[in-house]
Amino acid sequence: MKPIILAGGYARRLWPLTLERPKPLLPVAGRPIIEHLLDRLELEERPIISINRRFAPQFECWAVNYHKDVELVIEETQSEKEKLGAVGGLAFLIRELKLREEILVLAGDNIIEFDLKKFIAAYRGRPLLGLYDLDDREKVRRRYGVARVEGRKIVGFQEKPEEPPSTLVSIACYIYPPETFPLIEEFLSQAPKGKDAPGFLNRWLLEQGLELEGFVFSGSGRWFDIGDRASYIQANIELSGREVHLGEDVTIVDSTIRRAIIFDDVRIERSLIEGCVIDSGCDLCNVELRDCLIGAGTRISRG
Repeated sequence: MKPIILAGGYARRLWPLTLERPKPLLPVAGRPIIEHLLDRLELEERPIISINRRFAPQFECWAVNYHKDVELVIEETQSEKEKLGAVGGLAFLIRELKLREEILVLAGDNIIEFDLKKFIAAYRGRPLLGLYDLDDREKVRRRYGVARVEGRKIVGFQEKPEEPPSTLVSIACYIYPPETFPLIEEFLSQAPKGKDAPGFLNRWLLEQGLELEGFVFSGSGRWFDIGDRASYIQANIELSGREVHLGEDVTIVDSTIRRAIIFDDVRIERSLIEGCVIDSGCDLCNVELRDCLIGAGTRISRG
């Protein structure tokens, strides 16, 4: 079984933080997001990471220093407009590497603390989706892919529904047998733009008569889907145990900082910072900032 991590996106919802760095390399509790995920993999096969051309140098630099051997496969895209999307990137990788065996597919911007060995052991030759019960329809509404199950069998799947049929959400953790590879290509040939996410693929596979199975993760593990500012801050808080995460060479003078991530080489003076992510090299004086992302090198001084 080949482990694959999809990391070829451009993370528009986290701009400007991700204009010059890939989201999977953003630090969470002092380590890149993708390392939290990779450290959960205990397969003998070398993990394959699908990345884009724009951020290839950053990934290559990271890979040299990471303690596990990984294989980087580069999609020839340079911008949000050109991106292949998650399913497009997966299809590209299958073609590029001429894969002929089962694949374990994970999203590079998720942190999964559950036991992936149990998930893999549950695979019986049919597409298998990792699910998690959020137990709250309001948390699910318009945010996640949602499955209906009968035993192990998935009998319905909707992507970000207005009225969720259940509270079982897909956590971007899938196993696909090689028999599905031609179907992935067929799906992409039919899917309209913006409707080619994994959730739409899984629903389409059901509509084609394929039997999909679900594995509900349970126990003491946690799952973080890091898609925006709020979820990025929350992951840092929960995994570091601190409400405020400070990088190196950060100077704070007469200021109040709450629920924030401050990158390296930042100076904050006589300010209130709440619910923000402040990128490196910023200088902020006499400001009140709430629920925002501040790009690298920003200088704001008032009064």
